[in-house]
This record gives sequence, structure tokens and C-alpha cells, in this order.
Amino acid sequence: MRIFPAFLISVAPLAAQGGTATFNQQIAPVIFRNCSPCHRPGEAAPFALLSYEDAKKKGKQIGKVTSAHVMPPWKAEPASYAYRDERRLKEDEIALIQAWVKDGMPEGNGKKPEPPKFASGWRLGEPDLVIEMPAAYHVPADGPDIYRNIAVLSDLRKTSGSPRSTCVLPRVPSCITSSILPIRKDAFTRSNKAPSRFQRNADRCATIPLGGWALGAQPQFFPEGLALQLPKGSDLVFQYHFHPTGKLEAEKSLIGLYFAKNPPTRTMIRIQMPPHYSLFSELDIPPGKRIS
Repeated sequence: MRIFPAFLISVAPLAAQGGTATFNQQIAPVIFRNCSPCHRPGEAAPFALLSYEDAKKKGKQIGKVTSAHVMPPWKAEPASYAYRDERRLKEDEIALIQAWVKDGMPEGNGKKPEPPKFASGWRLGEPDLVIEMPAAYHVPADGPDIYRNIAVLSDLRKTSGSPRSTCVLPRVPSCITSSILPIRKDAFTRSNKAPSRFQRNADRCATIPLGGWALGAQPQFFPEGLALQLPKGSDLVFQYHFHPTGKLEAEKSLIGLYFAKNPPTRTMIRIQMPPHYSLFSELDIPPGKRIS
């Protein structure tokens, strides 16, 4: 659970009046709501944004990445419809940050706003089932990125159910740029044939995607009535993309599964984009062209 302080000053009226934005009154709500969940100790972001001093130190950078729509992380392009839980800043919020930076990033008068408080550990609460990597993977201090598939003989062999969310709890978030958690058929992983690198052939990588984790991603529950089908007797394969951080790291993630209390009433259909399992393929459909 995230607890945010109450702020009573609206962004839009201030911009319309041409007033001066200050951190205490206008900027803190935007940063605490959109940046602090990742920019805090123990998370993957490289620096904290929990105070005026934090924000002023990185103020010019904040102005650049928010105006370029690089931050907060949100890959979907703007559309005529709204996405649920969209993590894009409003245009007036971006303009407010720009004005604050231009005016020298004033702190403002009055009481300093309290930074948000975050629940430690699992963001969605205690999972129904927790699975741990069998051993830590030691990431070197430098060198190229590393891709690894790590098979886990898990408790899924004894469990059948319908997960409505998956949550990853990395030990060292800064050394993982992405991780995907597919389920492979029991016989495949038990035979210890899980490849050490990503496969680029869909036929050779027949998996049932279960979930994943990436920088900036926030775990969510599926809508009511929707859940994944979890075949009993399956094992997990942790697919990792490790990134050296400049020092030796030992990563041993935890995976939490949250099961639906009732059988799903709707079916989830996953579409691989791009359709071929390749790290380098692209999908480019010209506007108006029909793809058979």
C-alpha cells in the first residue's frame, strides 16, 4: 500500500495565473506520486527523489526526461482512449516542472511535505505461493550483458490454480534490466535441457508466459474474472537479462503467485509482438494495410 500526503493546490490554476511554482506546494505532489515509487532506497532507480534536496540536485535532468516523455516509464503512445493505471504525466504537470526548473527550482515557504511511505517487501501483499531461485547468480562487475535461463523444480508440481498476478522481488534490482517467467512442460525442465541463453525460435521455446519484471513496472492484479491457467506438474524457468553495475552482485529473486479464489470466467489470449521469438526482429505495419 502506498500512502501519499494530501495536497490541496491544483496544478492547472497556478499555470493559468502565471504564478511561480515551488517544490513544497506544486512539484512535490507530482514527484512523490510518479517518481518516488522507484526512486527510493532498495528500488532499481539509481538515485532517490524523496526530498527537495534530492529533486533540486537532479532538477535539470528531471526537466529533460519528463519533457521528452522518457520518465515516468510508459511505453504506450498517447491515444484517443485512456489506459488503466496509465503512468504518463499530464501536459500541465510537465509544463509546471519546466517552469520550476527555469525559475531556479525554488523550495517555497511553509511546511516541508512529508515523503510518501511505502510498504516493504511484496507490493501486492503476501503471495499465496513464493518460489525462490535455487542459488544466487553472481553477476560480474563489468563486461557485456548476460542472458540466462535458470530452471527451477518448483512447488507448481503439487499446485494447480489460476494466478491473477505475479510479483517479482529481486534482491538486487539494479543489475536486472528485465526478467520473464515462463512455465515449461515438466518433462522439459526435469530433463535439465533448459538452454542457458534465450532461444530465438518459437518452436524451440514453447512456453506458457506467467509474468515478468522490468525497470519501472508495477505489479497489478488482473481484472475480476480473468486469470492465467496454471497446468499442474509444471516447473519454472527464470529468464534473466543481467546488467553489470560496476561491482560484483549476487541475484537470487523471489517470485510470488497470487491465485484467484474462483475459476476464471474469461479467457486470456496472448499475442507475441513481434510474432517471431527474436530479440532483433521488428514489426512494421503500414497504416491502412490489411495483414492476413
